[in-house]
Amino acid sequence: MGMSKYLLDTNIYINFYDRYYRFDYFPSFWSKLQSILNKEIVLPDIVIQENYQDETFRDWLSLNFNGAIYRHKECSDIWGEVIQHIAKCNFYSDKALTNDKSWAREKIADGWLIAIAKKENLTIVSSETRNYNLNEKQPNQSPKIPDIADDFGIRCIDMNTFFQEISLII
Repeated sequence: MGMSKYLLDTNIYINFYDRYYRFDYFPSFWSKLQSILNKEIVLPDIVIQENYQDETFRDWLSLNFNGAIYRHKECSDIWGEVIQHIAKCNFYSDKALTNDKSWAREKIADGWLIAIAKKENLTIVSSETRNYNLNEKQPNQSPKIPDIADDFGIRCIDMNTFFQEISLII
């Protein structure tokens, strides 16, 4: 995959276009992001599909991303391991794999992100925070990317750490 080394969670893209760097107000952010996207980021189809994605963002992507879109299904074996891990781990309740936002639902990106990062040795960028209260007495019904990333030996960082590492200055 060459230089690409980051995998951005859906919530990071939503941060960019909806919460912090709206297209109208931050054109310089978006022009900088273009080269970062093409050099540093692996972009899976599931993330583009999943996003509660804004059409403006999708249009921007189709105009500005010139890399190959990563086919998430190539990682289905590891995705299966991720789902099994959640099923077997006593920190998570059965609901963790049956509710609407369950990672076991194929259209939910979270488990795929773990699988892709594991297969391609990528760092995940996510705004989810670790759950430091995971315990067997009160199993949790919503696994968090950073916790499962830890379990699989995958590095997971937040948005500002990502900006620091790619030396983004606007």
